[in-house]
Amino acid sequence: MSSIKNSTFMNVNKPNSNYIGNINEENSIAEKDSEQKVNKINSELHHDLFWTFRILIMFFKLIGLATFAHRIVIYKKRTSCTFQYCKLRIAYNVVLGSLMIASTYVSVPHRLSFSYQDHINLTVYIDVLQTVLGALVICIISISYCIGQKSLVRIANRLITIEHEIDRLYNLYHPLQRQRIFCIMITVCIMKICLLILLLLMEFLAYRSGPASWLTDVLPAFHVGWLLIQYFLLVTVIQTDFADVNRAIQNLTRFHTPDLRLQPLYQTRRIVVNNSTVHQLLQLRDVHCHLCEISEDVSSFYSLPILFGVVFNFLTLICNGYYFLLYLLLSDISNSYYGIICVMVRIIILIYPIFVLSNGITRILIEMTKTGNIVHDLLNCAIGKETKTELKKFSLQLLHRKIQFTANGYFTLDNTFLHSLTGTVITYLVILVQFRTGSSSSSINANCTESNVTVQG
Repeated sequence: MSSIKNSTFMNVNKPNSNYIGNINEENSIAEKDSEQKVNKINSELHHDLFWTFRILIMFFKLIGLATFAHRIVIYKKRTSCTFQYCKLRIAYNVVLGSLMIASTYVSVPHRLSFSYQDHINLTVYIDVLQTVLGALVICIISISYCIGQKSLVRIANRLITIEHEIDRLYNLYHPLQRQRIFCIMITVCIMKICLLILLLLMEFLAYRSGPASWLTDVLPAFHVGWLLIQYFLLVTVIQTDFADVNRAIQNLTRFHTPDLRLQPLYQTRRIVVNNSTVHQLLQLRDVHCHLCEISEDVSSFYSLPILFGVVFNFLTLICNGYYFLLYLLLSDISNSYYGIICVMVRIIILIYPIFVLSNGITRILIEMTKTGNIVHDLLNCAIGKETKTELKKFSLQLLHRKIQFTANGYFTLDNTFLHSLTGTVITYLVILVQFRTGSSSSSINANCTESNVTVQG
């Protein structure tokens, strides 16, 4: 009787076991298909990112913003780059800076002889100062890249290493987010190129200017603008890595978190972490530490060039804003249509890279703050002495590491800087317009007085 029951029980369970086995097999096949699709998308995205990266490096080398040599390396069917010290690039930057200093002998006389509507001695002095400062800024930026070449090579190689480390340890490269970052970087560069083409077109239509005028008006702003864009691209890459690390820390305990919907408000969740998870947490902490060190190196490397670039952009913004107000207040708009558009495009070209950089730095600072919040939340709900000890070390490390992106310590480069810059430029423009109005009024009064004396005589 018992044998009959057992056989019956086995016969009943056999279809169930086959059904469960079929479900597991289908799930495994679906997981393999999805994994293959993700790997395919990742490989295609990596290929696009790599070629875009190479094109940007060649462009930055051409304008003196990449004083290193790069070599293509293929490791485990994955293409990558290594960066090396290069004396030839140093010589190229020295020649480029010398040519810019020598160009002032052509550009300054051109500035003095160039006439436009409603110009006074003050605007002539500002134009000459802007020309000389533009050449000096390009020279200083080129020389600073020569001096900091080893630091730049170290930053680039460490970033490549971090990318491979994250890719090896964790499956964090979500194609949609990486594709979004890729689209943002491409859009920023294309917008910069389109604005430059529009500026050259409007310079020709408004003033019939040629290469000599472009050397003084366009080239310094072009060079400084791409310096800010390069800074933004590096910050964006680092910010994406910080986001991956934060996501990885959250994913460590994703499967250990209980359902909180039926718990009272005063109860807190508890997370049990095994040894392998603690080991992954230590690896993530090391990766985060390396990213912080890279961020500090990037901030230190760009601090001096950014300072001179921002000062140049500030002066140029005041100059072009003053011309724009003169066009609106003292000129016939119908006859100065191209001139107004040209000045507006100049202002946009100057503000655009500052706006992009300040937003990028604000995002990376927010992402760094998220790490501390995530670690603190895990520390409150983790169980285990070893886990709490490592989380406390991580939290203490984050507490004592304050990273700032500044212009040689004079001001921070987040969104507060953009607000301060806009307010300062508007203040100086108001002063200049009042000075211009006062000088016009005094000249009119002097003419009236002279005419009255002539009539009386």
